[in-house]
Amino acid sequence: MLSLKNLNKQYENVSAVKNISFEVNKGEIYGFLGPNGAGKTTTIRMIMGIIHPDSGSIELDGENINLNRRKKLGYLPEDRGLYQKQKLAETINYFGLLKGLELSISKMNTNLWLKRFNLLEQSERKIEELSKGNQQKIQFILALLHNPDLLILDEPFTGLDPLNQLLLKEIIEEKANEGKTIVFSTHQMEQVERLCSNICLINNGEILIEGDLKKIRNSKKTNL
Repeated sequence: MLSLKNLNKQYENVSAVKNISFEVNKGEIYGFLGPNGAGKTTTIRMIMGIIHPDSGSIELDGENINLNRRKKLGYLPEDRGLYQKQKLAETINYFGLLKGLELSISKMNTNLWLKRFNLLEQSERKIEELSKGNQQKIQFILALLHNPDLLILDEPFTGLDPLNQLLLKEIIEEKANEGKTIVFSTHQMEQVERLCSNICLINNGEILIEGDLKKIRNSKKTNL
């Protein structure tokens, strides 16, 4: 389980995140919603340890996430960070080693995921030769390769055609059924409605709505 408690982050005169708290259970796909500049990226960067909160706590399975827990994280960023001149399989294996996998395990997992995404025959191509959609698939593989307990997916469907969006959705649901904790960050409500049971909607660094999606939807209908 991922637990955020009273997170705050200030940049000079701007409060990027204001007292944010929520929990994501194992086996749950949690929708983290908000427009650009709402505070989603700042919150994700605090979970990932890229920046540190001014106050508050982040725990994974009851332990401070700073205590080596980030080895159990998989992260798909909104912006691609791939080595364009490297070959496909080389890139994935390299990231597998960085995540602590033995080379044989990394190679095996690489082949399994490339096959799943119909990219195995392209494993010797350079990243720069791939389409934007296929590069997005590689980013997704990098997030999954080491079988993390927590997956953070920031706009995972960007650049993908409808068929590949369905494939990603299928894999995300598989991981949830395996008991993985999944945070799905987006500004597209329709994507959240297809995947998530609970949501957190933030704007200007503050939580506007948080909780069970069905109950929230029903309460909004009742208030109309």
